[in-house]
Amino acid sequence: MAHSVIAIAFEDLAQSLRVLLEAYHRAEAQGLLQVDRPEAVGNIETGLSSVLNAFHSLYDAIEKQLGVQPVDWYGTPELALLLALRNARHHNKANKIRTLYTYHAHESTRPNDVSEYVLVDFPLSEEGGDTFDVFLSWIDLDAFLNMSDNRLRRGVPDAIRQYLRSQLFAGYATQHELDESRVFFNITPLIVNGALAIVPHIHGHLRPLSTESEFFAEHFKTVGQAATSTHEVTCGSVSLPA
Repeated sequence: MAHSVIAIAFEDLAQSLRVLLEAYHRAEAQGLLQVDRPEAVGNIETGLSSVLNAFHSLYDAIEKQLGVQPVDWYGTPELALLLALRNARHHNKANKIRTLYTYHAHESTRPNDVSEYVLVDFPLSEEGGDTFDVFLSWIDLDAFLNMSDNRLRRGVPDAIRQYLRSQLFAGYATQHELDESRVFFNITPLIVNGALAIVPHIHGHLRPLSTESEFFAEHFKTVGQAATSTHEVTCGSVSLPA
């Protein structure tokens, strides 16, 4: 029996989430970042791009199979953010919205220089809930949202800013005596929010094609949402192997 295009697209999303998690684990917990920085960072960047592309593919698959979207993706900030990040990376805009690893390697004289960054995280609503950390450059995203050719309809950039409560970011930088360009936000809880915004609407069309898609189909029915109205802010030092 042929599988639905929605189920196939969700399988791609589930596998890309696995790849990103494994890339992060290899880089941080298993120490690949210290042994081969370009490979470790490249794996994370590739994994993140794969996740964002998978959301875009799911958007397209829903349109093809159902003829109509169950939610307005660009009218839903949780989903609009992910499509905006995908567009920036796909069309090579705003430095492709760099991760902290890539930003530090690009902007430091040497990667092993020590630099301070403001890290904004979004706590999950469930007690004890947490995600792993992949921080993205706020200044890159802000530049993309300000572009006239960002392919976002009118009002979407402001909605994304309101969703992230980004008006607070400059103040966090000032508190730590850093420039706003040093502010980074954790994308992984926002990926969870994006999945929570769409998966319940298409759950009836999902047919597990692997252990991963079976797990994530259930996971996104029960996991708690990340609260973007509440920020967990820290200041961290970053130094990477040369």
